[in-house]
Amino acid sequence: MSAKELSRRQVLGLGSVGAAVGMGLVAGFGAAGPDESRQAKPASAEEPAQSPGAESVATDPWHYVKMESAAVARDAYRLMSQGGGCMYALFGSILGAMSQQVGEPYASFPLHMMKYGEGGVALWGSLCGTLNGGAAAIGLFVRDKPQREQLIAQLFAWYESTELPTYQPDELSEATAIPKSVADSVLCHVSVGKWCHAAEKKVGDPEMKERCRRLTADVAAKTVELLNETIQESGTLSGPPPAANNCLSCHGFSDRRDTLGQMRCGSCHQQLPDGHPADE
Repeated sequence: MSAKELSRRQVLGLGSVGAAVGMGLVAGFGAAGPDESRQAKPASAEEPAQSPGAESVATDPWHYVKMESAAVARDAYRLMSQGGGCMYALFGSILGAMSQQVGEPYASFPLHMMKYGEGGVALWGSLCGTLNGGAAAIGLFVRDKPQREQLIAQLFAWYESTELPTYQPDELSEATAIPKSVADSVLCHVSVGKWCHAAEKKVGDPEMKERCRRLTADVAAKTVELLNETIQESGTLSGPPPAANNCLSCHGFSDRRDTLGQMRCGSCHQQLPDGHPADE
């Protein structure tokens, strides 16, 4: 349904919370301050195309439009300060960039729903909220199932194996560098635990919170880069990491078939039975 087809009753049906969040999201982007209720204008026939792919948006409002990954990363870092958590900040930064370029339906999206992902889903320490938000964004724009799963696999594998965070806020000096770590897992509690061990900090320390803010910016940028490569058809998609494939050759792809997943196995299965092959 396009923005022009939304009736007043349908807009009101989004709920006051969703509408308020959407307007606040748009107002927070760019130079506008929190008190400025500036809304992005939807694309129209009277205005020239605002970005590559805008014509496709006119017929499919959820069609992806190329974004600047650095700008999205900055907004993801900023949104983390609003208290909604990493998933909220990551998805909100992507949604906000689309809202600036396209307008509706992004400006009225009920972004508050993404707050559940904080702390690995309601502080359960499961899937990292940054990956939850990144996968949600990929799922919103990529409808082809094999391509969607490949993009998510590439994002997750990158997260598992990369020293993070690397993002450096513009307003902070290099003196405020944050230690890096390799998560070796997509799980929040493993990722946080590895960083706390490497940085010699505790959960809840200011440095740990800053680490998660920068990590959110990193994953937001990577998600946008993958989406940009996809629409340019220049990306190289990859599957599970070699270590996971090694394990799945017996436990996932053979007659045994007693497990499901593609994440690195060694982060949890560290003690293997005698005679069991190494996981790498």
